[in-house]
Amino acid sequence: MHDIISVGSATEDVFVGTRDMKLISVQDINAEVAYIAFEHGAKVPVDDIFVATGGGATNSAAAFSRLGLQAGIISKVGDDDAAERIIAKLQRENVDISGIVKTSDHSTGYSVILTCFTGDRTVLVHRGASTQLAASDIDWEVLASARWIYLSSMAGDSAPLFEQVAVHARDHNVKLALNPGGTQLQAGLEALAPALDAAHVIFVNKAEAYSLAGVEPRRGHADELQALRTLHDTGCDIVVMTAGLEGAEAYDGQTHYTVPAVEVKKKSTLGAGDAFAAACVAALFHGLDLREALRAGAINAANVVRYLGAKRGLLTREALERQLADYRHS
Repeated sequence: MHDIISVGSATEDVFVGTRDMKLISVQDINAEVAYIAFEHGAKVPVDDIFVATGGGATNSAAAFSRLGLQAGIISKVGDDDAAERIIAKLQRENVDISGIVKTSDHSTGYSVILTCFTGDRTVLVHRGASTQLAASDIDWEVLASARWIYLSSMAGDSAPLFEQVAVHARDHNVKLALNPGGTQLQAGLEALAPALDAAHVIFVNKAEAYSLAGVEPRRGHADELQALRTLHDTGCDIVVMTAGLEGAEAYDGQTHYTVPAVEVKKKSTLGAGDAFAAACVAALFHGLDLREALRAGAINAANVVRYLGAKRGLLTREALERQLADYRHS
C-alpha cells in the first residue's frame, strides 16, 4: 500500500538565466503586473543553464519520498530520452514508478524556465504527453488503496480526470490534497466545487484564492479571511493560501493560522509551491498539527528556492525535523 500517490504532470525542465533580462512593471488602481522583456531581434547571452526533471507529480512524489512516505506516481510520458531521465530520477528518489504510462504518440512534457535576477521565474511550457493521461491508463484499485492522493494540475485531454480522481478518493475514503493548475482555476469555483468537496486540503496562492473566491483585493486582512472562508465553504477541510515572501495562511473552519516565510537568498522560485504543499501534507500525515505543518511547508519551500531545479533542495524528514526544532526556538 502507498502512503501517498501523486497524480499530474511529468516534464523535463531547462533553466535559463541571463543578466540581460529586463523587468517592466505596469500598475493601475487595482494591481501591479510585471513583465520580462528582451531587446527585439537581439542575440541574448545566457549566463546559466541547468537541466532537471519537473512537473507537479514528480516534484511532489520526490518530496514525499524524502520525507519518509511510501510514494507512488501516476503520470504519462513519451517514449523518448526525456522520459528515461525522468523515470531514472524517480527511481533514485525511491518513488514507485509503476503508475507511469508511456506513449509513442506524444513527446514528454518540456519546460523552459526563464529565471529573473529577482529569483522569480517565467515558464514556457510544452505539456506534451502529460495532457494525454486517460482513465484507462490508471489502476483505480491501486489509487483507492492509498492513504493519501496528491492531485496537481491536469490540462488538455486529461483535465476531466481532475474531478474523477477527486471523487474516487472521496468514494474510497482516501485523503485528498489538491494543488489545482491553470485549467482548473480558469474553470472557476463552481466547476471546481466537486473536487473541493472531496478534498481534505487545498493549496492555492493568494492571487488564485482571490480569483476563485471572487474577492477584490482591496481591504487587506478582511479580503484574505473572506477568500479562505469562501473556499472552505465548498466542503474542503483545510484551505492553505501561500503568498511568497508574505508567508502562508490556512483556515480549517475554526482557526485562522498564519506563518511567516523563511528568509533565504532566492535562486529560483520554481518548485516552491510543490515543496511547500508536500512538506505540509507529510507533516499532517505524520500527525503534526496544522500550524506545524505550515511551518514545515515554509522551511521546505525556502530550501528549494536556494537552488535551480525543483528537487535539489528538497529536505529529508530528519533534516526538516531539525529545522522545525530550530524554528520553534528562534
